[in-house]
Amino acid sequence: MKRIILILSVFLFAIAACNDEKGIEMDIVETGCMNGWDEFYEGSGDYKQAVTAYLEDNNIAVYSVRKINYYSGPVCLACSCPTGNLIAIRVAENDVDKAEQLGFHLVVNNRNNIPPED
Repeated sequence: MKRIILILSVFLFAIAACNDEKGIEMDIVETGCMNGWDEFYEGSGDYKQAVTAYLEDNNIAVYSVRKINYYSGPVCLACSCPTGNLIAIRVAENDVDKAEQLGFHLVVNNRNNIPPED
């Protein structure tokens, strides 16, 4: 019986370790239609799925994806214009360089990389 409990405990610990969602937080400014993940939308409009698929396609393990609205005023409608949102991700520390090559920036001291107002 003790052996079964020990094996079960080790198994549960391994699952918890695999689900550790701490990671390193990074972000990128979302644009109207010039995002690397735009081609990964599958018709559902779910940005989390599209961003995750994009990052995984670039061999980056993704812990989480979220959208942060930093500006809710009027925005230009050109593809290159910011939407007023940041896409924040959490990735493993060993994937930071790969994410930076895709345009993501480290979030330092919980301060997101909000672009300056023009």
